[in-house]
Amino acid sequence: MNAQELRSIAYQLPFRPFRVHLKSGESFEIRRSLRTTVAEDRVLFGINEDPETGIARRLRIVALSDVSNVELLSPA
Repeated sequence: MNAQELRSIAYQLPFRPFRVHLKSGESFEIRRSLRTTVAEDRVLFGINEDPETGIARRLRIVALSDVSNVELLSPA
């Protein structure tokens, strides 16, 4: 996946939640807008969101080359 492909998913309006699948087999969900920052070769995800505050508990930096695919989820 390249930066432009991920940007088109992460920054679409209206926002749709998505699941990121990594080549390692790990996956995580992004359920809110503004939880993703895409750079040329990496992406920063805010993950493990606190359900009460909506604040991400962790930040995860991932090389775009480690992303195997992104799956769009149903809106909340």
